[in-house]
Amino acid sequence: MNRKRGFTLIELLTVMAIIALLIGLLLPALAQARKKAQLSKDQAQIKQIHTSWITFAREFDGAFPTPGLIDRLPDPDLGEIPGRGPEDILANDSANMYSVCIMQNYFAPQLCLGPTEPSGFVIVMDNYDWSKYVPMSDEYWDDNFQTELQVVSHASYAHTPIAGERKLKEWRDSLTSKFAVLGNRAVEDGEQTPGSPLYEASITLEIHGGRKQWMGNIAYNDNHLEIHQTFTPEGIFYLDLTVDPLESVPDNLFNNQTGTPSQEIGDGYDIWLTLVSEITGTDGLGLTVEWD
Repeated sequence: MNRKRGFTLIELLTVMAIIALLIGLLLPALAQARKKAQLSKDQAQIKQIHTSWITFAREFDGAFPTPGLIDRLPDPDLGEIPGRGPEDILANDSANMYSVCIMQNYFAPQLCLGPTEPSGFVIVMDNYDWSKYVPMSDEYWDDNFQTELQVVSHASYAHTPIAGERKLKEWRDSLTSKFAVLGNRAVEDGEQTPGSPLYEASITLEIHGGRKQWMGNIAYNDNHLEIHQTFTPEGIFYLDLTVDPLESVPDNLFNNQTGTPSQEIGDGYDIWLTLVSEITGTDGLGLTVEWD
């Protein structure tokens, strides 16, 4: 008489142990592969945004998207009329800039959200109002697009403020290979003192670095990207115009090193990547900036 033989308990436990061992070996590799994929996707999004700025510049005398030049102040003689009048400097905040690009179909709202965005306050704006684009009524973007990180934000990426010397020299298709204009956010004011509570508490470490060391994708104005693990990359300097002879100083990508003592004044000419939620003052140099 034939008898069907099943697996013994020992055999089942052995198989389960082998499966558990294989899973333990594969999970770290899968995690690393996922991390690299997210980093690559993030690079692609940043590059696409910067490429769209370059495309935009071809139609606007070399200037990147500048809200105050699109929605201008009333012309002294003609009143509110498209394409005429002084620049509305106070309109050049991050939300309006991104919204201008979205409204003119340079990229979708989803592109503004990084694939590893750790903040619950940063979300895709999935109800963007395309009907707001009515140039003859002096309407050019959806004002509900926001970049206030502790309230609600629809953008992950920091960029050079559209103000001061940075705006004049680099908010355009300058093709400068040593000037960064866009990238992942970082610790407030580029703080990187060893043991700094501000650094260690920053949520931006979770974007790519894993809570211990910041890592991010940075786009330079010639449209090349670099992965940095420091706020002061090698070979990136600014000229100190306050000394004679001029000195080259290592540039912190997230610190306003050449502005006034207040970090909210944007009149410098070094690299400074941040999000600007509000611009104030008649000269447009008073900035409310966002970090985490």
